[in-house]
Amino acid sequence: MDSRDWQILKLIDEEKSLSKTAQRLYISQPALTYRLNKLEKEFNTPLLNRYSNGVTFTPQGEIILKYAIEMTVRMDQLKKEVLKVSETISGSVRIGVSTVYAKYRLAHILKEYTEHFPDVEVVLKTGSSTLELPNMLKQGEVDLIVKRGDLDWSECKHVIFEEPKGIITSKLICFETLLSEPWIQDRSSAITESDKLLFEWWMEKYHVVPNPKVIEVNSIEACMELISQGLGWTFLPKIHVKNRKNLFFYPLVWESGVPIIQPTILLYKEEAIENLAVKKFIEYILMDCDEL
Repeated sequence: MDSRDWQILKLIDEEKSLSKTAQRLYISQPALTYRLNKLEKEFNTPLLNRYSNGVTFTPQGEIILKYAIEMTVRMDQLKKEVLKVSETISGSVRIGVSTVYAKYRLAHILKEYTEHFPDVEVVLKTGSSTLELPNMLKQGEVDLIVKRGDLDWSECKHVIFEEPKGIITSKLICFETLLSEPWIQDRSSAITESDKLLFEWWMEKYHVVPNPKVIEVNSIEACMELISQGLGWTFLPKIHVKNRKNLFFYPLVWESGVPIIQPTILLYKEEAIENLAVKKFIEYILMDCDEL
């Protein structure tokens, strides 16, 4: 049992549903069930009562949940105490991040970091994950990057989190008639080969080459707004439906049962951590990753 298990049990207690917990963790429900089964084997006792409308904790599960909550609080306190006694750090850290990561995850990391290390100058750049960010890192314009999608990188690399990719629409989906409506596609889809991935899935599923009508826009924001108005559908990671309760997300899964996944990764050169300000910022990103 580790900190990830503590977080899982806390979320189950909040949601009372395995499917909703899996959604918040950006993992598949089978992956969540597998992790719970391992916990039940570890303690040799069932942790959950499973019903058609949700789950509750067994008496044994309640005891373990209480422990998980206590340990989460203690871990948070420990991290804060360690940071308080950290040596004074100055200098600068140059960060390149995707616009999606900047929008959904970066703000609170920056807030905590700058509060603990007010003497560090933070230089922030945003850009496309496919072209701009990797070039920034290779040319030494930034100390680290956080990008969407994988990259062949020979130095330091961490997968921060993974999330499912799927179809986003404003209405209940029928795959048999989906292609009669426009695919609202932001221009990065062709660059990232997201369109190729969807075509491969479609051919595996229906054994025909899809030929959708495409409406191309220049940003994901424009794409999501058109979909919100019922003007079509798109193929994107689940994070883009966050705070959009009027939209539906349908994750795509290969015939093998493996879901289509979008990773977000942290990359930097080994020499970068010689700069203590950079090293500490990397630690903050990884701590945030552990809390997801």
